[in-house]
Amino acid sequence: MESQIEEEYVSMRLAHGDITNAITLLDRAKSEKDGTLKSVLVKYCIIEYARPFTGSRGIYQKHFKPLQKESIYPNGNTDHDALIAERDQRIAHSDITAYNPRLHYWTKQDIFPIVQKSSHLYDNIDALIEKMLLLCNTVLTYLIDRIKTLETEFKNNIA
Repeated sequence: MESQIEEEYVSMRLAHGDITNAITLLDRAKSEKDGTLKSVLVKYCIIEYARPFTGSRGIYQKHFKPLQKESIYPNGNTDHDALIAERDQRIAHSDITAYNPRLHYWTKQDIFPIVQKSSHLYDNIDALIEKMLLLCNTVLTYLIDRIKTLETEFKNNIA
């Protein structure tokens, strides 16, 4: 890569691959009958969806986020925020605060169970899949437009 704009283009293309992969897997998850496999597919799709919004190391920009939420969701989006929080707090980092755990002691059984707050994100996994598909398609539309814009810039600079 010879410039910052080329680095942006490469990051957009990589993000395009992540989002199209998430769409493909979410479509697969829609028809999956095994609840465990469906859950695994959805969790992986959360990772794929979030990847372009998380920090990256570049050549021209040492630390950057390939996609800025504000560029895609100028008025914000709570579904997007919930997916990013799930990825950051539970999937990628297992932040103990996300679980709000309480340790108990049951004397009769001499055990120490942990009661924790679950993520309600998966309560209706089929609805979650549909929300994720909408988000992914919104991001994909943005990426396609941005990639075309950058390619036009490249062509104009060559001419």
